[in-house]
Amino acid sequence: MNQNYSLLVNSSDGFEDCWGPFFTLFTKYWPTFKAPVFLNTEKKDWSFPGMNIQCTKVQAPAEPRLPWSECLIRALEQIKTPLVLYFQEDYFIHQPVRADVVQAAAEYMMKHPEVEHIALTRHCSHGPFETHAEDWLQGIRQKARYRISTQAALWRVDALISYLRSEENGWMFEIYGTWRAHKKKAVFLSAKFDEAHDGPAIDYLHTGIIKGKWLPEIKDIFEENNIDVDFSKRGFYKHKNVLLRKIETCHRLLQHPIYFAKQLMGLGPDKNLQHNT
Repeated sequence: MNQNYSLLVNSSDGFEDCWGPFFTLFTKYWPTFKAPVFLNTEKKDWSFPGMNIQCTKVQAPAEPRLPWSECLIRALEQIKTPLVLYFQEDYFIHQPVRADVVQAAAEYMMKHPEVEHIALTRHCSHGPFETHAEDWLQGIRQKARYRISTQAALWRVDALISYLRSEENGWMFEIYGTWRAHKKKAVFLSAKFDEAHDGPAIDYLHTGIIKGKWLPEIKDIFEENNIDVDFSKRGFYKHKNVLLRKIETCHRLLQHPIYFAKQLMGLGPDKNLQHNT
């Protein structure tokens, strides 16, 4: 068993309908996977044939529902390996994983403790990227857009926790976490994903569920892999133009103006700086 990293599938109990399709595709396209597997749940236990899945069950029975980041922090604190391979439950991989690249990335991080993150998919940071000593890797620059990304990647567990804040949801973490990462000298890398390097190590549609609804394109992936899903329960997401999505994001950020201003100025709150892993 690989002791360098564990797989964390970040989820919540309301997305249980994704877990079967996710692990069906995962085991098909990564049949040699042997590392520890954690499924981040709030209260539920769940299993899948042939996989030893540890459900985190991060929420106490009488506890109010926790924010996204607090759930993730509590899950990460259960992981004993120094690295974590981060997934979400709607990253439905649809072609063989290049396990050799993932393994090489984990070994590189173990040899180079200054590296906090190696992205493994084409859906990572928007760049700009910079050259790296290793031809198969590229650097994610200090001021890159989405330097912090919740896409599939290897993370140093303690580093990922250091960027999280309990009260933030996922999209806040990507935006505000990136602002925090802009101010911290750390090495963020990406495995190259162009055709010259045989494409991404891990590939999936971006992403299977948007705002609680199925991405229309996922239907073909499921049909090709004999996965039966009742799509009517969630319905399908209707694509919006990029400008409208940006306006919606800005509107959501400004719904909490004091928090927005504090993050913009780097003033906190910093409730999670001292989490142990």
